[in-house]
Amino acid sequence: MRIFTIGVFFLFLASRSFGQTTAVSERPKEIAYAVSAYKDATSQSQNLYNGRQYYVYDNRSEEHQFFEFRKWHNGVLMYDNQRFDSIPMLYDIFKDEVIIKHFYGDHLLLQSEKIDYFYVDNHTFERLEAGKDIDAEMRTGFYDVLYNGRSRTIARRIKQRQEKIVDKRVIALYPQKNSYFVRKGDRYFSVHSKKSAFNLFPEYKRELRKVLKDERIKFKKNRELAIVKIVEAYDKLAKP
Repeated sequence: MRIFTIGVFFLFLASRSFGQTTAVSERPKEIAYAVSAYKDATSQSQNLYNGRQYYVYDNRSEEHQFFEFRKWHNGVLMYDNQRFDSIPMLYDIFKDEVIIKHFYGDHLLLQSEKIDYFYVDNHTFERLEAGKDIDAEMRTGFYDVLYNGRSRTIARRIKQRQEKIVDKRVIALYPQKNSYFVRKGDRYFSVHSKKSAFNLFPEYKRELRKVLKDERIKFKKNRELAIVKIVEAYDKLAKP
């Protein structure tokens, strides 16, 4: 990371300068420049690394509360109107919270309201507000953007915490549930079945059925892909 590199450079320069007592008075400009460069580089990231510490819970359980993986993955983050690249992060979908890893190793919890979007594991999550970005009855939080055309398909990823007792020991389980929403016009519609998907586009039912058949996509086996293909095909068919 650029900030970390500059910080190391600053420490290296400072150690050389202060290690040579005869040179301290002769090289104040070099030290001042290093300090200034370090402050400039870290000023934009101060808000990013200013969150509360996050403690990983249920870390010995068979299942976990994170999206996809329990391990850190580098991602892109738009935070407080600034973009940050190659940030180690985890997405706790049980609590709907984003955690980053400080280069000193601490786990930091970001303020959700300051996150516009983050990209990790080939998924883009946007924070959408009920009544503003999405319909009022939908829940404010992070949504996985699956398709973004004239229409839009988003998914709400949720994990529920359950417990089971094995050999007098409590084991936490985190089954995942996905809810899908399609934006048509200026409204979002919940899509949970093949019927509800086709009913959104009644004038193109036959053509949309053919798309799934031609691509050999079974709705029950791959609901997410089927919904995306239906909405994408609709945009092409309805293109003015």
